[in-house]
Amino acid sequence: MTSYQPMEPSESRTEARAPVSPGNSELAIRGGANRVVGYALGVLVSLGTAAVLVRHLGVPNFGRFVTVTALIALVGGVTEAGIYVYGIREFGARNEPDRGDVMANLLAMRLTLSIVGISLAACFAVAVGYREALVLGTLVAGVGLLVQVVADVLSISLQAQLRLGRLTMVDLSRRVIVLLLVGSLALLGAGLLPFLAASAVAGSAALALLARMVHSSIKIRMSFDLRAWKKLFGETSLYAMAMSIGAVYFYVTVLVMSLIASSNQTGLFATSFRVIQVALGIPLLLLTAIFPLMAREHNTEETGAGDMVGKVFTVSLIGGVWMSLVMALGASFIIDVIAGGKAQGAVPVLRIQGVVLTASFISTSSALALISLRRYRPLIIASSSALALNIALGLLLVPALGARGGALADVITETLVACGLTAVVMRAVSRHQIRAARVPAVLLAAGLAASVWLVPVGSVARVILATVIYFTVLLLAGAIPAEVTDAGRRLWMLRKPQVAAPRSR
Repeated sequence: MTSYQPMEPSESRTEARAPVSPGNSELAIRGGANRVVGYALGVLVSLGTAAVLVRHLGVPNFGRFVTVTALIALVGGVTEAGIYVYGIREFGARNEPDRGDVMANLLAMRLTLSIVGISLAACFAVAVGYREALVLGTLVAGVGLLVQVVADVLSISLQAQLRLGRLTMVDLSRRVIVLLLVGSLALLGAGLLPFLAASAVAGSAALALLARMVHSSIKIRMSFDLRAWKKLFGETSLYAMAMSIGAVYFYVTVLVMSLIASSNQTGLFATSFRVIQVALGIPLLLLTAIFPLMAREHNTEETGAGDMVGKVFTVSLIGGVWMSLVMALGASFIIDVIAGGKAQGAVPVLRIQGVVLTASFISTSSALALISLRRYRPLIIASSSALALNIALGLLLVPALGARGGALADVITETLVACGLTAVVMRAVSRHQIRAARVPAVLLAAGLAASVWLVPVGSVARVILATVIYFTVLLLAGAIPAEVTDAGRRLWMLRKPQVAAPRSR
């Protein structure tokens, strides 16, 4: 496999004052934890939104809603082309004037690509015979994507500087506004199109808040410097290709379902998919919080880089298995809250698809390690193979198994991607510190936690009890990296009320 060496830093980069340094690992851990907590609150809000949508639109129409949003999300993933992570890396590597120029060109590039992608998505909707409402819905949802594009580029400065609390506030605000809008529209008896427009309205409000936060660190402007665009494409072409294809294969199952499955099976899959789609944001948020440090470690010393890779893998494995466990034990409660008795067929679908979370945690950590090394060819091979495999598995399994077949296609594909990318990382980083010895402790903790399935209590109580057992066993086994436990201990001490020492007279 071809080895890609890091690009030589330009003069502007060597003069840059980096927003973060490897010594900020605790800050990244705490910031990532804060983002995950904020995102968890956002998940609850999003589940409330989904519950309103399913109950108001019904399972078949909710399937159509998710089909449109998945199509636009696919466009967003392809046109994003890794720009967000690239922007984080370049923001920390360049000096002040260069940062502004790079961000302006990235914004203009992303908006241009997104407009082209939305147009192609609308043409696809017409070509495959989607209803007129779905074609118009694609354009409406596309407006929301354009708003999100601007927000993504502006948020790069906060992410690169590890000012993650502010990002959490913006994201949570957007989700709350969407819930309020969706609830109001449901009371008014609105149809599909207004619900699709709600995201654009909420995104605009969140964008206004974000713009106020970043105005001191980044100028909101666009630059159509074609020579700069050509240079950026030259530097990121392989990376962009890898990220674009990688963004497609997870969403493609929804499109396959919409074309070959019944509206009811598509709706059941869409209900499960919506839950998993929301949950998949957690590994991305948690691991991108540490990415600025990973990038700097890989550019300094290999020993530190290998240690970082091992610890991130361990955290990913622990977090992924826990989330899959939560989905398996809480699936009945989650589906009941979202859709009630109308979509109980989605419970086994969600339990199967929940395994994707473990694989996604691991594949995301490995992908970020390869990105920090600028080794993009393995990402292209993995994502291209995954796209072809997912389509083939969908066409094979969906006709026979319906929504469960779509879930199995996702699980098999993401698991193979995780294994492949991790193997590449282990070869690329000689002192990677990824140890199979950590796996038995995680499996033991998961097995003991899963035993709560036999306890005659409700789903929520099972999830709580399983979580306590899982992390207690891991702590006793010493399987959690010391940086995580130390950061948690310090955060706990900071939040404890301090007793003032008596003054001496």
